[in-house]
Order: sequence, then C-alpha cells, then structure tokens
Amino acid sequence: HFFHLKPHFETILPILTSKLNEELITAKGDLSGNPANLTKIPWIFIFQGLMCSPTRQQRSRFFPCLLHLLLAGLSVGNFLGCAPKLHSVMIGSLIEDVARATAEHNDPQLVLSGLPTFLLLLDGLIEATPDDQKLLIKAAEAYTSYAVLVEHENPQRAGGLYLHARDYGLKALSQRIYKPERLQAPLSEFSQIFTQVKSEDLPAVFWTATSWAGWIFSNTESMAALAELPKAIKMMQWVVQQDETFQHGSPHVFLGVYHAALPQMLGGNPVKAAKHFDRALAISKGQMLMIYVLKAKFYARQIFDRELYESLLNHTLTSPVDGVAELTLQNISAQQQARVLLSQTDDFF
Repeated sequence: HFFHLKPHFETILPILTSKLNEELITAKGDLSGNPANLTKIPWIFIFQGLMCSPTRQQRSRFFPCLLHLLLAGLSVGNFLGCAPKLHSVMIGSLIEDVARATAEHNDPQLVLSGLPTFLLLLDGLIEATPDDQKLLIKAAEAYTSYAVLVEHENPQRAGGLYLHARDYGLKALSQRIYKPERLQAPLSEFSQIFTQVKSEDLPAVFWTATSWAGWIFSNTESMAALAELPKAIKMMQWVVQQDETFQHGSPHVFLGVYHAALPQMLGGNPVKAAKHFDRALAISKGQMLMIYVLKAKFYARQIFDRELYESLLNHTLTSPVDGVAELTLQNISAQQQARVLLSQTDDFF
C-alpha cells in the first residue's frame, strides 16, 4: 500500500527521515554488534516491499522516490557510522533487483527514461566507495547495456556511455592484477594480465571488453581508437576459453561481429564470423534474438546475401520475445532494430 504515499512524498519525507533517525538510534547497539541485525529495523522492509511490488511498471515509476529514500537512509547511516553495513545489505540487493527488473521489462521507452537515474545512483555510490569492485562491475554492465539501447538512435552518445563503462571496468580489473599499469601498456605487455586474472574475474573482463569495443566502433575514424581493438579481442578470447556460455553465448556474438565487420587486413574473417554466430545461437537455443539481427547486419551484408539477410530479420520479428525472462527487453529492442534494417534492405543490396 506504500504506493498511495507517492503523491504526498515530498510532504512525508521529513517525517519519514525523522522516523529513520529514531529507529536507527534505537538499533545502534545491534548494528555495531552484528550487521545481520539490520533486518530488525522496520524501515528496511519499505525497500523490500517496493522492490517486490506487483508489476515491473510500478517499480520503475516509483524509482525516483526509492532513490530519495535510499539517499535519506545513507545520510542517516553516515551519521551513525554504519554506512558500510547499509551498503552491503541494502545497496547490493537494490542494484540486483533493479537490474533484473530492467532486463525483464517489456517497455523499452520506460526503461530508457528510468535508467539514467539508476546510472547516476551508481555513479554516486562509486564516488562514496570507489574501490568496491562489485559495484564497479555492475556500473560497467549498466552503462554498457544502456549504450546498446541508445546506440542505433544516437551513436555519438553511446560512444560516451561505452567509454564511461570501460573506465569502470578497467578500474575493477586494476584491483585484480599485480601491475595495473599493464592495462594501459602496448599489447605485448597488456597480454601478461591473463596470467593473473582468474575465472571469478570473468564478468569484469567481459564487460570491459564489450564496452571497450563499443567505444572503438563508435570512433572508427580514430586510428588511436582502432589501435586498441586487439586488446578488447584478446580479452574476449580469454572469456570464451573460460566460459563460452556466459550471458547466453555473448562472447561468441562479440567475436562474430568483429570478424564480420572488419576487412580481412584488419582481422576480419567471414567464415570465422559465421561459426561464432552459429555457436552463440546454439548456446542460447535461438532465444537471444539480437544474434539474428547482428548476424544480418554484419555477416549477411558482408557477404552480400540478401536472402539470408531478410530471413534472419523476419525470423527475429516472428519469434517470441519472452522465452527467457531476462532477455525480454533485449529481444524487444532486437525486433525494433530488425524492422529498421528490413526497411533499409534496398539500400544495401
């Protein structure tokens, strides 16, 4: 029933903040002794209730209010010196819930309007805890995902978002290797990082490589940017060796785009591209529709196969988007792109 408070939120916020102070002061002894006792504070359940609201639309619409509540809680937590406990218990759960709800959403426009608030929240949290590796990786993922959503309409803006994501990813990786300066070194020295990263570093490597390549492809006129592409490729090849099924076969999609988009003199290879795309389709069991779109956009165009191009895009449009819940938003975006690409068929063939 908490949603009924939304119209009066600005009025009740001071009262609520006062109540938070009272409850936290009462529980201060428990907090200092055992972080698990945070769940004894009644206002914690406000957050839990919000994130368990009946519909994803309700969660998204109420996100600005949730942000105010979160910031109020952190302010009170800082006053009592218990912000780290609040961070570990509340923030991690909140971020995971929002990320999951976003991926499962069926309204891209609603997500596009709500995600910037989430990204700013992540920026603020990282400003407060700059060495939190999990938070850095989640920020790299969130910024990359948002860049993918806006890229087909605003490539220049997407480039800036990819760069922001890459920097977060590199910062997370810098905590995991002996000489962080190798991340900025030439390829031969850069490659030595793979003797130090471990399987648990796979998400950081994947999102760093993905965002890095996204930034490079948005700056193809820059030779300096293109010179960094081999680093992103090396990283994704390492990810494939560790777990080719990560994110429904996304490492193979990455390499498929790379081999299809570039001329052979720069490492492109249509045969390898087809193998990577097909392997990704096998891993995802055909449920990740973006693979069909990217195979059409990069591979079918490269080999000038109009029939394959149209077949892949039409298959995208006739496939269900919610076969895998966490792919719903991405699949809807894939169908939107498929319609645009089909309308451009005569321009390319």
